[in-house]
Amino acid sequence: MAQGSKGREVALTTRAVGWSPAPSPDMEELLKCVERDLNIDARQLAPAPEGTHVVALVPVRWLASLRERRLGPCPRAEGLGEAEVRTLLQRSVQRLPSGWTRVEVHGLRKRRLTYPLSGGLSFEEGSSSPETLTRFMQEVAGQNYRNLWRHAYRTYGRPYSHTRTPSAVPALDSVRQALQGVYGCSFLPVGETTQCPSYARDGPCPSPGSPACPSLLRAEALLESPEMLYVIHPYVQFSLHDVVTFSPAKLTNSQAKVLFILFRVLRAMDACHRQGLACGALSLYHIAIDEKLCSELRLDLSSYEMSMKDENKETPVVRDGTGIKSEKEEAGSPGCPICREELKGLVLDWVHGRISNFHYLMQLNRLAGRRQGDPNYHPVLPWVVDFTTPHGRFRDLRKSKFRLNKGDKQLDFTYEMTRQAFVAGGAGSGEPPHVPHHISDVLSDITYYVYKARRTPRSVLCGHVRAQWEPHEYPASMERMQAWTPDECIPEFYTDPSIFCSIHPDMPDLDVPAWCSSSQEFVAAHQALLESREVSQDLHHWIDLTFGYKLQGKEAVKEKNVCLHLVDAHTHLTSYGVVQLFDQPHPQRLAGVPALGPEPPVISRLLVQAIQEATGREDFPRPLTNGVGRLVLEATPCEAGWTRDRPVAGEDDLEQATEALDSISLPGKASDQLGTSSSQAPSGLLSFSAASGPRPGRRNKATGADLGEGEEGKILLPEGFSPLQALEELEKMGNFLARGLGGQLEVPEQPQVQPPVQLQDLFQRDMQALGVLLAEMVFATRVRTLQSDAPLWVRFKAVRGLCVCHPKEVPVSLQPVLDTLLQLSGSEGSVVAKRGKLNPLFEYKPISQGLPPPSPAQLLSPFSSVVPFPPYFPALHRFILLYQARHVEDEAQGRELVFTLWQQLGSVLSDITPEGLEILLPFVLSLMSEEHTAVYTAWYLFEPVAKALGPKNANKYLLKPLIGAYESPCQLHGRFYLYTDCFVAQLMVRLGLQAFLVHLLPHVLQVLAGMEASQEESKGFGGATEDEESELPGAGSTSCAFGEEMQMDEEAAGSSGLGLPDYTSGVSFHDQADLPETEDFQAGLYVAESPKPQEVEAVSLGRLSDKSSTSEASLGEERTADDGGVPVDKNSLRSGDSSQDLKQSEGSEEEEEEEEGCVVEEEEGEQEEVTGASELTLSDTVLSMETVVASGTRGDREEEEEPLTEESEGKEQKILLDTACKMVRWLSAKLGPTVASRHVARNLLRLLTSCYVGPTRQQFTVSSGESPPLGASNIYQKRPVVGDVVSGPVLSCLLHIAHLYGEPVLTYQYLPYISYLVAPGSNSSPSRLNSRKEAGLLAAVTLTQKIIVYLSDTTLMDILPRISHEVLLPVLSFLTSLVTGFPSGAQARTVLCMKTISLIALICLRIGQEMVQQHLSEPVAIFFQVFSQLHELRQQDLQLDPEGCDEGQLPETAFSDGQWRPVDLGLLDELQKVFTLEMAYMIYVSFSCLLGDIIRKIVPNHELVGELAELYLESINTSSHNPASVEPTMANTDPEWDPQSGGSSQDDGHSGTFGSVLIGNRIQIPNDSQPENLGPLDPISGMGGGGLGCGSEDNALKRELPRSAHGLSGNWLAYWQYEIGVSQQDAHFHFHQIRLQSFPGHSGAVKCVAPLSSEDFFLSGSKDRTVRLWPLYNYGDGTSDTAPRLIYAQHRKSVFYVGQLEAPQYVVSCDGAVHVWDPFTGKTLRTVESSDSRGPLTAVAVVPAPHTSITMASSDSTLRFVDCRKPGLQHEFRLGGGLNPGLVRSLAVSPSGRSVVAGFSSGFMVLLDTRTGLVLRGWPAHEGDILQIKAVEGSVLVSSSSDHSLTVWKELEQKPMHHYKSASDPIHTFDVYGSEVVTGTVANKIGVCSLLEPPSQATTKLSSENFRGTLTSLALLPTKRHLLLGSDNGIIRLLA
Repeated sequence: MAQGSKGREVALTTRAVGWSPAPSPDMEELLKCVERDLNIDARQLAPAPEGTHVVALVPVRWLASLRERRLGPCPRAEGLGEAEVRTLLQRSVQRLPSGWTRVEVHGLRKRRLTYPLSGGLSFEEGSSSPETLTRFMQEVAGQNYRNLWRHAYRTYGRPYSHTRTPSAVPALDSVRQALQGVYGCSFLPVGETTQCPSYARDGPCPSPGSPACPSLLRAEALLESPEMLYVIHPYVQFSLHDVVTFSPAKLTNSQAKVLFILFRVLRAMDACHRQGLACGALSLYHIAIDEKLCSELRLDLSSYEMSMKDENKETPVVRDGTGIKSEKEEAGSPGCPICREELKGLVLDWVHGRISNFHYLMQLNRLAGRRQGDPNYHPVLPWVVDFTTPHGRFRDLRKSKFRLNKGDKQLDFTYEMTRQAFVAGGAGSGEPPHVPHHISDVLSDITYYVYKARRTPRSVLCGHVRAQWEPHEYPASMERMQAWTPDECIPEFYTDPSIFCSIHPDMPDLDVPAWCSSSQEFVAAHQALLESREVSQDLHHWIDLTFGYKLQGKEAVKEKNVCLHLVDAHTHLTSYGVVQLFDQPHPQRLAGVPALGPEPPVISRLLVQAIQEATGREDFPRPLTNGVGRLVLEATPCEAGWTRDRPVAGEDDLEQATEALDSISLPGKASDQLGTSSSQAPSGLLSFSAASGPRPGRRNKATGADLGEGEEGKILLPEGFSPLQALEELEKMGNFLARGLGGQLEVPEQPQVQPPVQLQDLFQRDMQALGVLLAEMVFATRVRTLQSDAPLWVRFKAVRGLCVCHPKEVPVSLQPVLDTLLQLSGSEGSVVAKRGKLNPLFEYKPISQGLPPPSPAQLLSPFSSVVPFPPYFPALHRFILLYQARHVEDEAQGRELVFTLWQQLGSVLSDITPEGLEILLPFVLSLMSEEHTAVYTAWYLFEPVAKALGPKNANKYLLKPLIGAYESPCQLHGRFYLYTDCFVAQLMVRLGLQAFLVHLLPHVLQVLAGMEASQEESKGFGGATEDEESELPGAGSTSCAFGEEMQMDEEAAGSSGLGLPDYTSGVSFHDQADLPETEDFQAGLYVAESPKPQEVEAVSLGRLSDKSSTSEASLGEERTADDGGVPVDKNSLRSGDSSQDLKQSEGSEEEEEEEEGCVVEEEEGEQEEVTGASELTLSDTVLSMETVVASGTRGDREEEEEPLTEESEGKEQKILLDTACKMVRWLSAKLGPTVASRHVARNLLRLLTSCYVGPTRQQFTVSSGESPPLGASNIYQKRPVVGDVVSGPVLSCLLHIAHLYGEPVLTYQYLPYISYLVAPGSNSSPSRLNSRKEAGLLAAVTLTQKIIVYLSDTTLMDILPRISHEVLLPVLSFLTSLVTGFPSGAQARTVLCMKTISLIALICLRIGQEMVQQHLSEPVAIFFQVFSQLHELRQQDLQLDPEGCDEGQLPETAFSDGQWRPVDLGLLDELQKVFTLEMAYMIYVSFSCLLGDIIRKIVPNHELVGELAELYLESINTSSHNPASVEPTMANTDPEWDPQSGGSSQDDGHSGTFGSVLIGNRIQIPNDSQPENLGPLDPISGMGGGGLGCGSEDNALKRELPRSAHGLSGNWLAYWQYEIGVSQQDAHFHFHQIRLQSFPGHSGAVKCVAPLSSEDFFLSGSKDRTVRLWPLYNYGDGTSDTAPRLIYAQHRKSVFYVGQLEAPQYVVSCDGAVHVWDPFTGKTLRTVESSDSRGPLTAVAVVPAPHTSITMASSDSTLRFVDCRKPGLQHEFRLGGGLNPGLVRSLAVSPSGRSVVAGFSSGFMVLLDTRTGLVLRGWPAHEGDILQIKAVEGSVLVSSSSDHSLTVWKELEQKPMHHYKSASDPIHTFDVYGSEVVTGTVANKIGVCSLLEPPSQATTKLSSENFRGTLTSLALLPTKRHLLLGSDNGIIRLLA
């Protein structure tokens, strides 16, 4: 980094210290831990702005090893300065140094995860998404049932069920296991060597390969150090917060995008919840998002940590404090003496479950004065079980232990005896009286010592129990002890395990019951039994017996509990006894009744109700278990009026509960048992039988089903169930407090017990956080001031307030979900945000609107309707997951991936909306631009996607990647798919014919010239020649700005490919003004040659330029080399920018072309696209099936080193070319003559030139390793060059077009083009041709040869003067020029020379000697003259002084004919290499043979040439010792080649013309020593599957053009000749009244005509109630009739509308009812009748793709929309309003599909928004009936009316743009062509009006011979520029 910028950065940071907040202590701790545990340098770490994690700059290699579970120290960023590293850690920086990347480290402190976390999840329900409504309803019902039960239990049961809290796992273990499940990998230990906890106990970890949750940000690794857990994520460049803050336009106008982001977030949350992982306090920062708007969730793990204050103290529970009084208040309240306060508090605490049974009983013992360790007065507790069975049988606590042991008879006897004794002794005897009693004591001292015998010394036992020591007399086990003793138990048996261990050697330990393994276990179990519900609910009876009112009075006698201590009148002193604490019945402990367990009972089966309702039958195979808990609610002892915290909610719950309960009834007998979750609910308590009738009329919210009143279904209540029990208990409690303790009834305090954190609560918090996040997204601008790390409750308060204040700003689609998640409809008071970090913000109601609290699975369900997710979302989500999981390294994988995606795509597109397409498209586009998938994506996915998009959008989005697929040079395999006719047909339909022809066809055809053609052209497209470039001020601007790799992704490449001006490539307009006139503009490629062409091309092509290449004779195949894309020279690319440049620089060219009469110039429009084609292809030079066999002096060149290419590549290439040729032939026939000539033929002609560009293409091919003999013997036997092989398929296709449409194609299109190619340029720069022009000359001569073979004799003679003047003379002027050099030097000139000789010879052979003298004398003379000129120059041996001339002038020389000619001395060498003695000999011999004596007349210098030929023969004879074995060598491109000594030809033995005879197509010299060599391969037969001829006939002089049914004649020919001369830039419609075809067949007037999009068929609807489909191919001379292909006859009335739906290509026709049918089969797919039969449909229009709707207006002014894919109506809008505008006469939909306009019979027009149904505008447009409306691009409407006017409107502007009046008749039919309207009137007048400024109007009257009858309908074929006119007599005519 530069020093200055470093200093500046330091200054900035120091200044920033003042305002940027310091990192929090938590963040500092995390930074230190990451540095320590992961060994990352502190400089490479930075806290993330949102404060939840750390960003680290790490090497890519380190991250890769981490993924492989190897963690080493992280290398430092050595080469980077500290400031630089700090910059790289900033969010906005995207470019990183190579080899470095960023990761996010999220950490969890283990010490903050020590709290217990309970509620492991059981996701058995909903384990897969509910597919059916039945299943969804069952799950909702089951969930509601469980939630209501749990809520009831929590409210009325849990405080009084004194069970232990459910088992809770430490949060650390839970989180660790869940993270491993979610991310699919296990934790890797890091940090110090201290062993991290073992992972074995965490259950099986998923293997690292198992997939993580979908749409969750993946984890690179999970690490665990002794103090921390780490999750390493890839760096998130953009979050949803960035989108809503900085790029809100990404989401505007598309609810689907917002919903899809929500959908993916919910999917991720659902996956996490299933694994038991909460997502945390999510915010907008937690949703990672990419350019394709593909969202991934990043979890907020920090919210799992208990905050610092929570670690020290428990969070206080927020409670309703209405009934809580302070201690002081309570202490001073009247009637409550302080002395009783403690007892009262204890009683209330126990009754309400705040203290345990054990604690309460010990306190009662203390208050009664009992003393620990006092044998006579030790505390007592009840025995609760008899220990005989596991956990024992519970004893009856209503009876004392004495009574249970002795029995009632014994006690009655004791009481009776003592009573009688008391009565008898009461007479006053001296003994103390025997007071009547039942029991003597609760616990005697003997019993106490027996209990504690194991721990009491022997002496004490002997003193108290029995004097004699008998250890075996003491009970040996607990069962025995309990059975033996009449007294109660002591606390030690509940608390002290040591009481069982004996201190006496001869007394064994006290045995614990068999079901316990140790005394400790027994003590714990015994205490649990004491606390059990069975004991709790009866313990108050035992208290009454031991400390309460049953110790005295009648109750004592009744309960057989009269105690001696209390009735002996207390006359003697004692320090112990029985103390009564209560004189009122003790209140029962409020234990939930047995039926209310913590978990709802499982209901085994549900009565299958026959629901007799109109809604139909729905049966529930699984239990609809949502209401059983109600029963318990009514039975609880706690009534809503005095329960603790929710007085109102209780009633609401009760109401909901009873309603839900009504729907439940179970079949079966009363004995159907219900399993319960614990032993607290014995079976049989809740059995249901099918015999009860629920209350009629009550409706169950969950199912919405009324149960029939006659249904029998009884609910059997538990035994002893009493609904009044709760009230009675309440009354008893009040009495007890008032009478017994002098207190009053109060609302009890809430127990302040913090339950363990529930996972379910965390999940509820997740949903609340999601609601807050969504609201923040909606109110993004309003919540910007919130800090990014604000706690959840602060964010919640803020957004809740906003939602309440600004409800209108919430999108409709998000209102229900926000209401559900944030409880917006609840009152402000009921939703109190709790502030604890681990608490939910508030509690959700157990049931809200019939649904359980929100969960991700519920919101995702298609049946919940809380979020209106479109039905295609799940399929789209699966498509994206498949795409994201892709792993494509070669074509096979690419094909497999695309095929899989294609299978998935059907379900996505079946009901996708345009908004959904916006989400899908980026994925398809990226597949189309990736190397291995481009071709297969085009083949598989283009059709369905483009079908959904519609032509306009397909052009916008898919055209550029399609061009990329055609241009990509890397893929040979599979490319032929793109050239099949079926694929091209799809392209034409889906892109639209015009767009396909203009933008894509040039790229498709390019394959015919070999894929490398364009690369040859792309070598040196600098605009000016070398000399000029040095003078231009901006010469540097010609360089290419595409970067080294020209990929389709780059904007520059793409735009030039679409013919868009591409200013990035640095082309400025003035560069092109100086282009030499000789430039060829056919492909818009400007080629500048340097003085040393070889070197430049070698540089630009990587030394491939001088490698020759041939093709094997039999196949003629070529292929691309595997060298990869060759970097193109920087100066090589110029973009053919726009037509204006050409018009500026090429005035002369245009004039030239105009003179030609039949112009075939390059239209500027096409030029732009072709440049794209040529610039974007980078493929290597052609290599053949064999290596080039070097000949003669070339043996040391590089050709021999070329590797042999594989045969399979050659086969691929052959298949590719064959496929392309077939496709081009099919296309030429399909398009018809004018379009085929304008687009296919012109492109092919341009390609022909490309075939000869570059030295490589100008090398001679070698057939079978031998060079054919050069000499008089094979003058017409053409010697092919590589370019001829390459051009084979192109010529084949060109001749096929001529074959289809006849000879005029050759003479009127090809020949003018040839003359254009060879036309000499202006004299501005005559010294050098460019390589494009050079190739053009070769192509021109080659094509002329082909043409002449196919011309008839008369035609040939007719055009011979033109061939001579426009072809031969210009070619010869270049060939023999002394001043014009060829870019490729002597080789190109030699090839041209050979071809020209061959051409002249062919013409001579065709026309005979006399005609040659008459017509061809001049070309032949010029050709021979060059030898004289060279001879003279050689003799003069010119050494002219160049300085003597003006600068830029060439020196002039006088020749023998007396003329001075300029001579370029630099070219003499080149000319001498071409016009050698050998050449002189060759032409002299051949032309002497051909012309005989006439040669003397027409060639003045024939003697000189004859002498040169003699010299040649002599030189051969002297230099060759073995003449027969030496093969001739042609001039070569090698500059050092010496023409004189370069090689020798064989000696014929016959010099001159003597003895030679003309045989067939060549001169045969008798006794030729060489065998015949019949010419190398024929390009036509070699390529494209045998064109018009085969190899053996290639040298024929004349061949017939077969006659075709589509041959041009008569009117068609006249029209075609005119059309091919019109420039395509001409945007005007010209109507010539040329009649081309007639279509008779309708028996009634034709009401409507509509061409199909491909313009090869059209539809017509008529009064005869039929719709007919007609072909549009040309036949005959314009007078012929055509029959229909298909007749649709399902209509019942006259058909007034016919049209085509763009996407599915169905036909829509209307006769008052709409019929949708298939044009290929004629099958009706759907009919739409008007809903009201009295009001038929009066107008119809189809909505353009991507919509698939039809809009229809009925006579009651109602507009209806129907989607042809779905049943029923989409929308219905009323148009009339308060007016009575009459009938809707016409409808038109805007090209975007956003608005529809209706025209009424009153002249009124209404504009309507199709999305909202709002009327945008209604206005009186015309005074008469509206006849027709069309909507045009740019919000323009055109309407015509019976008031004779045609008006052009802008949609929302009041004034019309244009207003045209028709003089006599109204315009009842019109069509739009570009910016013009073509109109028709009843008076048979055709008019053309302009939509633009200035307004213009022209009309033509149809002549009666062209059109009979009255014009009723009109349609225009925009590409073919034809008019279809329907008449009232049923005949349709095609006119042009």
